[in-house]
Formats: sequence, structure tokens, C-alpha cells
Amino acid sequence: MKPEDIFAIHPEIRFAGLATRKGQVVFSKMRPGVVSYHPEPSRTVTVEIQGHYMIEMAEKKYWAGALEHIAICFEKYVHLFIPLKNHIAEITVEKDLPPHSYGKICSAIQALE
Repeated sequence: MKPEDIFAIHPEIRFAGLATRKGQVVFSKMRPGVVSYHPEPSRTVTVEIQGHYMIEMAEKKYWAGALEHIAICFEKYVHLFIPLKNHIAEITVEKDLPPHSYGKICSAIQALE
């Protein structure tokens, strides 16, 4: 899986990141032509630590069924954390993307692994 594979899923995806289940960053990349709201070091730390922690904690609630994704809505964008079999994917999408689109985007990313 490459950032370009993720960007191809939907034009509103701003950022794509991927880390192993142990937190090792595989990639952390903004869509070409999109300006980031964050400096590069903070994006990498988010992929490395924040997604891993959030997914691991949410997956402990096994009685609720399989975790599909975690969405965090900010004023300027929406952050999605997606559990994969051997990795954790992270994307940001434009704020105006309808929330009902999140599940379809996340499923398409899960199908890439």
C-alpha cells in the first residue's frame, strides 16, 4: 500500500499515513498540492503514537463488535483512524465531506491491505 493508493480512493483525502501495529511509520504524506495545517514532525508523531493508542484502546471493547474507524472532527478538517489487519491507517479529509462517506472510504482503505 502506498499513499497514492489511498489518495485515489477519494479526492477529499488530504493526508495519508500508515504505521505498523507496533507504531513504526511506513509513510506520512500530504496529498500533492494540499497545504498542511501542521508541521511535518507533528504529523509523523500522530501516525506513530496517537493512532496506535486510540485503535488499541477502542479494540478492547470487543463486546461492541469490530472497530470500523475512529473519527475526530476539528474546525478545519476531519481525522480518521482506520484499523487494518497488520497496520493502522490514518487520513484527514476535508471538513465538508459528508460523514456518511467515512465508512465507505474506510472500507476501501481496509480492502487495500
